[in-house]
Amino acid sequence: MVVVFGGGDNTTRSAYGVGPIEDSLPLTDKTRRKLAEMTAWHDLSLNWEYPPDPGPWDAHEYERFDATAAAMREHLQQELGDCFAIVYERLGVYEGRAEDR
Repeated sequence: MVVVFGGGDNTTRSAYGVGPIEDSLPLTDKTRRKLAEMTAWHDLSLNWEYPPDPGPWDAHEYERFDATAAAMREHLQQELGDCFAIVYERLGVYEGRAEDR
């Protein structure tokens, strides 16, 4: 989840725009805080010196993040209800840490 909401279709984009939309959604403060924590955690996966290269996470950390993100997807679906379709796209496949290449 890159933990950013975004419109996946024209109807959603026209209603919410492009980019992060969580502030426009009826979410609890606790959920907003958890999303902010997950965004910060996600950002630790990036190789900030050269983004196309693999980041510092090992396979275990990717799996841990994916499991947490999948649980958050379920939580968001329950909190927002059937009027919203919550889609989670995995970060990707573990490619090895940058320092191991």
